Amino acid sequence: MGTHAWRNWRASLQPTTEIPARYEDAIYSDARFLGERLELGPYTILPTFASTAPMPVALVLRCEMRRSLEPGLIDHATGKLLPADSSGYHGGTVSDELAALLSLALGVRCRAGGTVRVWGLPDDDPAGYPMELDRQHLSRPGPPGLEVLPNVVRQVEFADASDLLSTFPHLGSEDASALARAARLYANALWWANEDTNFAWLQMVGAVEAAAARRNEAGQQPLGTLEELQPRLWEALDGAPKENKQKVAELVVRQSSATRKFLGFVEHFAPHAPQPRPAFGLDWTRLRQHLRIIYDHRSRALHDGRPFPHPMLDKPIQGPDGQPSEVPVGMSAAAKGSSWLAKEMPMLLHTFEYIARGALLNWWHDLAPVVKSQPS
Repeated sequence: MGTHAWRNWRASLQPTTEIPARYEDAIYSDARFLGERLELGPYTILPTFASTAPMPVALVLRCEMRRSLEPGLIDHATGKLLPADSSGYHGGTVSDELAALLSLALGVRCRAGGTVRVWGLPDDDPAGYPMELDRQHLSRPGPPGLEVLPNVVRQVEFADASDLLSTFPHLGSEDASALARAARLYANALWWANEDTNFAWLQMVGAVEAAAARRNEAGQQPLGTLEELQPRLWEALDGAPKENKQKVAELVVRQSSATRKFLGFVEHFAPHAPQPRPAFGLDWTRLRQHLRIIYDHRSRALHDGRPFPHPMLDKPIQGPDGQPSEVPVGMSAAAKGSSWLAKEMPMLLHTFEYIARGALLNWWHDLAPVVKSQPS
């Protein structure tokens, strides 16, 4: 079925006599956008040139929507109930979807905030009619001055997102749906990072999972996967007959498939380490081990209610080289009545955001080989 925005974009590529519905939605962002406008088929993104503080309506999204694409529940020819189809569902509107894709493509905060203008009312004003429909007056989440993701608030060019976003209607419906879901989770992580960093971690890991679940990976041998993902269990099985190991491996691997997909996806699509390297930098040669610890924290947060270690929720400190730290600094840390060793807190959220976004963009490029330039 595909997402609503994807289906409308695909439909706009075909000639029709249908008069589309037109409206404009507000998009909030603390980034500064350069460029006159971004034309994306039936969607046009226009900058308002608003100040970046604290969280203004930075963009307006103008949409032309095919009315015939609205999903129906009844087959009018037969009068029977149509089969349910939620394959393109991501929990948001067309504007939410476009804002999330723009957020992922540029790596900045974007959030749709409701309709501000519509066309097609009885007075038929060619300039449209001002509207406050489902309008949300959004503020910047989190305490004033706190920025957990220091590289997110910046100046960006529309041109840097144009080629990649233009590939969206040419993706298959299932790929487009997975991409939209991943983008929505990524955008949520950016938006809430300063208000609830633990929630942002969950959303950022979920963004990678959404893409990894869609990607087809070659099968792995259960015994090898068990040794890699469950080293303690593998050690406990030392000396057991091979057939017993095989049975245990098959059971565990099925349960560990989500972990394997997550690790395999990031390892395959991860970007190169940013240059120059900071004084307090991540050991990129051990990326897979770091990611395994992160996924374990994610599982505990979801299933046991145990948040990510508090040092992983902090904003980065400035190193002696003036660059933000990629990791919590120190051999151990204590906070909120608990303590952790350095090996339990492998990186900060802004470091994982760089890895997750880079992997998602490389995957998006892989889905759309017509795009010539590849992210680093």
